Formats: sequence, structure tokens, C-alpha cells
Amino acid sequence: MMSFKKIAAAVMAAAMTLAVVPSAFACTALYVGSDLTEDGTTMFGRIEDLGTNDNNKLFYVSAAGNHKAGEVYDGCYGFTYTFTHDSYSYTARRDDNTSGVCPDCDGTHDHTPYEEAGTNEKGVMVSATESLYGKDAALAVDPYVDDGIEEAEITTVLLSEAGTAREGVALLTSIYENAGAAGGSGIFIGDQNETWFVENLTGHTYVALKLPDSVVFMQPNVSAIGKIDLDDTDNVIASADAISVAQEAGTFVGDAAANVIDWNASYNNEDNARMPAGLNYLNGVDTYTEDNYTEADYAMSNIGGDGGIVPLYSNIKLTKKFGVEDALNFFKVEPIGKTNNVETHLFQVSSTGELDTAIVEWTAFDDDVYNAFVPYYPLLTTDTADVYKYSPAKVVRSDEQPTEGVWYKDQKGRYYTYPEDWTKSFYGARDALSNLLTYGDVSEKDKAAAKADYAALQKDIMEEFAEMKAAVAAADTKEAKQAAATTASNKMSEKVYEKTVKMHNKLQKKQEARAWFGSLLNKNS
Repeated sequence: MMSFKKIAAAVMAAAMTLAVVPSAFACTALYVGSDLTEDGTTMFGRIEDLGTNDNNKLFYVSAAGNHKAGEVYDGCYGFTYTFTHDSYSYTARRDDNTSGVCPDCDGTHDHTPYEEAGTNEKGVMVSATESLYGKDAALAVDPYVDDGIEEAEITTVLLSEAGTAREGVALLTSIYENAGAAGGSGIFIGDQNETWFVENLTGHTYVALKLPDSVVFMQPNVSAIGKIDLDDTDNVIASADAISVAQEAGTFVGDAAANVIDWNASYNNEDNARMPAGLNYLNGVDTYTEDNYTEADYAMSNIGGDGGIVPLYSNIKLTKKFGVEDALNFFKVEPIGKTNNVETHLFQVSSTGELDTAIVEWTAFDDDVYNAFVPYYPLLTTDTADVYKYSPAKVVRSDEQPTEGVWYKDQKGRYYTYPEDWTKSFYGARDALSNLLTYGDVSEKDKAAAKADYAALQKDIMEEFAEMKAAVAAADTKEAKQAAATTASNKMSEKVYEKTVKMHNKLQKKQEARAWFGSLLNKNS
């Protein structure tokens, strides 16, 4: 999810032309514990969505020591952090500011713009962030902090610093307590041994949950934490004022004497149209609608029927054990999957075996309805495919129809013209195809064919991943394993890229031919 201040800037800019629908800025997260998967791996991740997708995205490896001990990191909107040691290496996806101007804050100072997710050399994974929105009354008591940590900085700081998931949780919550937060968030922090989920909806309050192997949940910009007994200190870490702030705001739901809070009811300020689609997919039903789902259908709790503490659970019941393709297909369910998708990542983690191959990052850029995910072993990846790191010229937005170039018109009547090198970027090619399929003159037959082509490509990638695992296992040195993993993953990424460019060019020519034929008919009529 894009940053709160970036949302505000986007809304202000868009208001110059047409009204903005708030739900355009929407992300969706998923967690499936290892007891609920076919192969015993834990899976978690999310989609990042954006109202307009005209800023390039990069995927790369941040080298060890990119930040030095004692260096002061100056974030997008005033948050600063002093690194305690040279930063770990890590994989990351981020907004592209190689032009020198940050697309998030328009700043030209030296900083990293919005790294969404990645894995560091210690095996710590961060997926940040799922934007959350606190109740106005609660925010009046504990407001967001202008120079508190912002979504754009969380991944950068945690992956640079944390050697374990527990260290990452401790660091983030200490920042919430001291510097405060600039907005509300839901964040996964994991390693091979455990996965934590942290939510904050005001400036300093938070709840962090150690996720068990037996739970599944989804979060589409709605708090996924329900009734929690805070005395479960082995699995729950909460700010000391989690109850008192809600009490002062008059929003508290729970039993303060028993140290129990319904976190969602006390702080959450949003419902979401994507929740029913996700619940229907996970539960294998078609019964949920925007009007009939409740907190009990999705929120996690650690309180049993007798009021005692039990392992964390949700009322979501999968119809079968999930394979990785089931989890990936969750992100394709409309309106979770849509043209507003920017990037999607899914971490697949085994609690056993060598750390180097225990973690897989499945990655995709742009519209998941028409897409294929590529697997990377982040601890063996020394570099990503060149197309992930290409920085094209800027997309031009206007209110007037362009007279030349490749462009599209969105649902709000705005025109976007691509630079000539847009499709040299992995993200640019994916975005161009997505917008053509969504807004262009493309037949339903061609749309169905595009879905089928990507489904076939995903099957190919699954087969190639099996070959990649065998090649890595057969390699007898760390360097050989790195070479095998990096080469194979980049080859798969290039295959997705080439398929995308070819499909875009073919459909673009069809559209131009139809437009030419239509103008000819009009001229002769």
C-alpha cells in the first residue's frame, strides 16, 4: 500500500481533474500457517496497489554495507534513524527514484523510496505495509506523528538492522513507542523459526502477534486482529497504552480488568469490498457479500469459548491444504487482482533444512489477473534480471487526448502516454499490457487468451523451479549454488518479461488496426 502522505499528494493532484475514489488505494495480505499447507511450509505476503501505476518499480539486491554504522537515514517525510551497524544485504522491491526525484515525497535528498518487502542475509523477511486507518476518536487521543516512521522506511530499516524476526519486532515497536508512526500499518516480520504480525492504527499504540502454524487470515486494509487477551505474553506484545488510549477515546471494546481488548472494534475505521471475495475464495463458498460479513468471519483471536487463552485462530476454514499455487491464485481473485496491482510478493518458508533454500520469494509485478509469479531463493540470489533494474523515462499524464505515441485513457478520463523505452522495464512492460487489457479496445476472447497464456506460463515456471531446486541441491559449493539459483530465477523472469512484451505488441497492433479501420469507415460514411 502506498504511503499516507503519498496518498494525500495523489488525491490532491487527481482532484484537479476528477474525484478520487478512496478504495483505489488498496492492498491485500494473506497468511497460511504450515499446518494448513500441502508441503508444511508457511506462506505469507501481499499485493501493493496504487490508484495510478505510472511510476516505475525496481527489484534488486541491496548490497551489504549500503548503510554504514552511525549513518543517519533521512526518510521521506522527516523520520530519521541512526544505523547501529553496517546494513545486511537484502532483496527489495521499491519505487524508482533514479531520476533523482523521489516519486513518493518529491524529495531530492539521498534516501531509498518505499522498499516494500524483502529478505536479508540472516533470513529475516519483512512484508510492509498493509495500510490501516484508525478511528478518528482514537487518533484525537494518540495522533499520527508527522516525523514518525512511515511506510516508506520500515522495510529499509528492519532488513538493514534485524538479525532475527524477534529483533525486527523489538526494533519496530520501540520506534513506534519513541518516534511514533506516521500512519497505520499491518506488517509481517518473519524468519525460519517464527512469523510475527504487527498492527498499529494510531501514533504509538500497537499489537504484535506470534502467528501459529494452525491459523489462516487475510487483511485488505482492515485490521485482522480481533479479541486478544494481552496476558498471553509468549505470543502477544502490545503497547502499554493499547487499552487506555481506546478508553480515553471512548472506543474501547473488551474487558480491561481481564486485560482483554477487541483490537479491531476499538481502533479499526475501515470496511473493505475485497474482504468478501477473499473470504469466499479461502472458505470455498460464494456466500459472503459486502453486507453480510462481520469481524468474527476474519479477525484473529486467542480467547476460547470458556474465556481462557487458546492458540491464535480465525474462523476462516480452508477446504483443503493449500499448495503454493493456491496461495498465488488468491491474489488473482478479482477485485483483489486488478490493474491497480503494482507488485505482489509471497514468502514460502520451511522450518527445516538449510536456511539458504528454506525461503522462497515468489514475485510478480502489476496486474495479477494476467500474470505469472517467479520464484527466487533470496539468500542465494546475487543479482536480479536486468529488466527489473531498468529505469525508463517518465509517463506523461494529461487531460487532453494525445496526438501521438502509445497511450491509454483510465476510468476517470485521464490520459497516460508512455515514453518510448517504457517496455524496456519489467514493470513498465507489465503495466503497459495491464492497462491495454483493462482500458484498451481488446476483445473478451483476447482477454481470456491472455489469462490462459499466463496460466500455461505459470505451469512452465513451476517445472523450471523443480529443475532449479535440483540444480542447487547438486551444486557442491556456495558459489555454485548461488550461480544456479540466480541464473535460473533470472531466466524465468526474462521469460515472463518476453511473454508480456510480445503480448502487448500484438494486442497494441490489433487495437491500432481496429482504430484505423474505424476511422476509414467514418470517413467513407
